[in-house]
Amino acid sequence: MKILYAPAVFLFIAIFGLPYGYYTFLRLLVTGVSLYAAFWVLEERSINFWIILFIGLLFNPLIPIHLSKDIWVIINIITGSYFAVTAYMHDK
Repeated sequence: MKILYAPAVFLFIAIFGLPYGYYTFLRLLVTGVSLYAAFWVLEERSINFWIILFIGLLFNPLIPIHLSKDIWVIINIITGSYFAVTAYMHDK
């Protein structure tokens, strides 16, 4: 599932403190890819479905969750790492 590499890269770039528009784009990208990936892994009946769905809800742009910048940096690192590892494991 190579599509998960794209949000992983953008999540790691977001660590460096960019303009607000970048984070709006990031929310759209992560939510869209998460929803797509969640339906793709639904057939596997694994915990990945629920994790990816939760990530999509956490980053949704319609009802944003407001957290401090420090917490978002940690979330971005964890989420980017999860996407990269999941993409790598599915490509094997």
